[in-house]
Amino acid sequence: MTFFSEEFINWLDDHADQIDKESCVAGNQLIERIAAEGAFRVGVPEELGGRGGNDTDVIEVLKELAHHSLTASFISWGQRTFIDNVLKSSNPYFRDHYLEGLLSGEYAGATALSNAVKFLSDLEELNVSIVEEDGQLYLKGRLPWVTNACADRFLSIFVAGFEDGSRQPLVLAVPSDAENFSRSADLEFVSLQGGNTAALTFNHVPLQKEWILAQNAQAFLAENRPAFLGYQFGLALGLAEKSLEEVEANLSVRSILREEWEEQVAALTEIQDQLYRGLLQSGYFVERPKELFQLRIDIVDVVAQSLLLELQASGGRGYLSNSTSGFIRRWNEGAFLPIVSPSAVQLRHILEVS
Repeated sequence: MTFFSEEFINWLDDHADQIDKESCVAGNQLIERIAAEGAFRVGVPEELGGRGGNDTDVIEVLKELAHHSLTASFISWGQRTFIDNVLKSSNPYFRDHYLEGLLSGEYAGATALSNAVKFLSDLEELNVSIVEEDGQLYLKGRLPWVTNACADRFLSIFVAGFEDGSRQPLVLAVPSDAENFSRSADLEFVSLQGGNTAALTFNHVPLQKEWILAQNAQAFLAENRPAFLGYQFGLALGLAEKSLEEVEANLSVRSILREEWEEQVAALTEIQDQLYRGLLQSGYFVERPKELFQLRIDIVDVVAQSLLLELQASGGRGYLSNSTSGFIRRWNEGAFLPIVSPSAVQLRHILEVS
């Protein structure tokens, strides 16, 4: 069963390589095209303009996108994660003023919480600070790598800490037209180039109180971490599924690979089953974050093994530059998954020291 229309999937397949390699018009259109399919409304209550459903329904949508383009799936993860944080905030400002624009793709949601996740695990300092001058709070600092920073209209969510340590860090969402807030040129990537990824600089940005999504960053992020990380599985699950489908299509002439293919299919199914069971039990991964971390580490290995199998199944023709299989794009996309924050190495470190 597919969620997206045939027309959209055909368009995405036609532009997948360009979106992967270039900062381009098609990449700039992605958010609105995906939104037009109703994708960002999945898992959002109907009374708030959504289509209902739960976290696993969101992952299924992201999985389908990853079958065709990891860039499309990744920016949708960022958009949908932003929406999830807006929904769970006790501050109604962004729900009242921006939610429908996020659901429709009018606004892009740039999720920049990886720095905060690493900060809360004692792996990194916060990149943005809050300073007070004459009773006014200001933001200063730089987020070096933020996706969905569409040049015309976006909102960015991140955590900032008080420079003097007088208060606990805040979860903030800042509109791109804020005073003294700027975006760099697109960063140059091996893959996923069309995802509007840039550095964001806060050069004495006056902090507005309505931008505060949560006063207690640690509690807010711990509660929302299962969705933040869980939605990321949609990228890996979809890419691995597509790769293993390509292997299956070649087993008639590469039967020696069947046992390995069966092993990876079983491993992928088990990871998804464990993930979905945990997400569907209220508070399960909030209380057992290490189980979620281990699943994230495991899925990275399954993706790597699946892509290696696909290369062996396709043989030399998959390595030709004019191949229409999409293998080289998937190979490059797969290289991104171990480093997307929190990275597999960071999660391994957390598990080792905790």
